[in-house]
Amino acid sequence: MKFATVLLLGVLLLGSCASLNAQPAGSSQVVMAFLGGSVFTSDTTAICMSYYPIIGDLPLQMLFAAPMFGKPVVDKEHAYFIWVSEFSMQELPSNKDYNYIALIPEGEATIYFTARPDLRDWSDWSKRSTWGEPVAKFVRKAGIFYSADGGNSGPFTSTAILVSSHTFSIFGKSFNFADVIPHGMTCFENGVGEAEAGTCTAIGGAQ
Repeated sequence: MKFATVLLLGVLLLGSCASLNAQPAGSSQVVMAFLGGSVFTSDTTAICMSYYPIIGDLPLQMLFAAPMFGKPVVDKEHAYFIWVSEFSMQELPSNKDYNYIALIPEGEATIYFTARPDLRDWSDWSKRSTWGEPVAKFVRKAGIFYSADGGNSGPFTSTAILVSSHTFSIFGKSFNFADVIPHGMTCFENGVGEAEAGTCTAIGGAQ
C-alpha cells in the first residue's frame, strides 16, 4: 500500500455524572492515540479507518467491547468509536531523499459510535448504516506523505477541523465532541506496510 491517512479526534471525559463534564483540551495537548488501516478502492483512492486504544482518560472498557467476563479486545471489530475517511493521493515528483511523495488533498471524515460493534457489517465499505451513529464530522486539511522506500512506510501530518457534532448517549451519559475539542486536532501518523499508528494533539482557535 502506498499510504493511508488516519486522522482523528480524541476525547477527554471526566466524571461519572449523567452528563460527561469534559473540559476542552489545551492547545497542543495530546488527547488520543490511534491504530488503523485502509482499503484501497483504486490506485489513487482509499477508505481510511482508525480506532482508539487511548482517548483521554477513558478506560479500555469505554472504548472496546469484551467477551463475557473477559478483557476488552483492542481491534476495529470491538471498537465503540471508529473514524472513517475517503481520500485520494496525487503523486508528486520524487527527489534524492524521498523516492515517493504524495499530496493528500483536503477531504471529509466522520466518527461513528455504536454500543454494539459486533453488528457492524465490514463486507461492503459503501454500506455504512451498520457502523453506528455519525456523531462528529470533520474537514481534513491537505497534507504531504513522503517515503524513502517507495511508499511502503513513512510519516504523515495533517489537521482535522471539527465542523459539526451533536450530543449523544454513551452508556447512559451524554457527550458532545464539540465540548472537548471545539477546534479539532493535528495528527501525527507513521505507516509501515498496511499498519498505521499515531497520536493527535488539540488545536486552538479558528483555522
